[in-house]
Amino acid sequence: MQGTSLATPPGSKSSLSVEFSMVAATGPHTSTSWSDLPADILLSILQLLELPQALAFASVCTTWRSAAADSGIPCSGMPWLISWAGLLEDRGASGRCTSAVTCNFYSLTDVNKVYDVSFPQGCFVACCGASRGWLVLVNELSNLVLYNLFSLVMIPLPPVTDFTCVEAVYDSKGRLEHYLFETKGVHSANYLGTWFYQKAVLSCSPSKGGDYIVMIIHRDSTWLSFVKAGQSRWQVASTLGVSGTDRYMDCAYHDGRFYTVTLHGMVEKWDLDELNGPTREVIVPARQPGRILTRHLLSTPRGDLLHIRAVFAGYRVRFRIRKVDLDECKEVVQKDLMDHAIFLGLNHSACLPSKSFPGLNRHCIYFTSPWMTQTYDWLCQLRRGCWGGVRVYDLKARKFELAFPFRDRKGLINPSPSEIWITLNI
Repeated sequence: MQGTSLATPPGSKSSLSVEFSMVAATGPHTSTSWSDLPADILLSILQLLELPQALAFASVCTTWRSAAADSGIPCSGMPWLISWAGLLEDRGASGRCTSAVTCNFYSLTDVNKVYDVSFPQGCFVACCGASRGWLVLVNELSNLVLYNLFSLVMIPLPPVTDFTCVEAVYDSKGRLEHYLFETKGVHSANYLGTWFYQKAVLSCSPSKGGDYIVMIIHRDSTWLSFVKAGQSRWQVASTLGVSGTDRYMDCAYHDGRFYTVTLHGMVEKWDLDELNGPTREVIVPARQPGRILTRHLLSTPRGDLLHIRAVFAGYRVRFRIRKVDLDECKEVVQKDLMDHAIFLGLNHSACLPSKSFPGLNRHCIYFTSPWMTQTYDWLCQLRRGCWGGVRVYDLKARKFELAFPFRDRKGLINPSPSEIWITLNI
């Protein structure tokens, strides 16, 4: 899994060359420091950059950060929202499975502003994760790739045909025609990946050159698989019975190990370093799920592992939080989270101190919908306005509010996700 560096966004490279030529044309300077570039030149350069490159620009020095702030670039460091709702709407209208060329980025510091960010052609058919500053995307062949928005490095992961349930069918000239799922379901090459992967999480950032691991929940949330850096094949860690009702809901990397939680509440701890294959330890046994909408695992800055449930309660949604302990699950005292904000959804769950991020609401959960095919019937019973869009849940008041009013999608409920939180680590 070697990364490849991609070209800068279309049109920006030649334009930047012109700008730097302008710097040279201004004549000799008393200082050779890049921080001494004239403000008008810095602002001209910023106008040619897309959001990720503008944020990287702002991290160079105080002068450049100030120029970025003057041009309206938020530099708070809090998570951004990425939306591909437009891609799903286009597919619904055209009936064709297309790839995104641009997605919309939103900042919590200015909810009314939208940034368009370009993606390489064919790499964004779907998204199934944002972890350690990297996106986990599905490309036009239904294979997963890791993509870094700053370095533009793309790391291909092993192909979908590694899994025994998927077979590629080629024509007489050796060109891929389609995939067979379970030897009978025929899916086009770019369509299979739109539903085959539910979530992906990384153990650490590939940017640091470490032995990172990618764990995925897939195949209608019944399979759990992983691949280590440098390996060329997926390894299946666990499969749940397709005929059963339990499904994997979330995975998280905590204290050097991966943990998973299922719809029925089973929490497992995974050791992926065993010579004879992955082994698991059941920390919390499964039980009847009740009116559960989603479950999430969250590793906190204090070193705790939290189990967060979204519960259907009287046609509304309530979040309940417990701490995962080796002996039992204990209810979390609300005051323990008073100064923090939690980000849940398709992303690698995050817990941030609100005092370090001005503008972030304390004691709240910022929530985007993950894959919810198994609990869709419960969703349809919710009151209009209780779900959908991107929402903030106040843990004290126990109520939802829209984080981005224009992302309501007219109260529509869709089991497939269209937004994700990402912390852009520069």
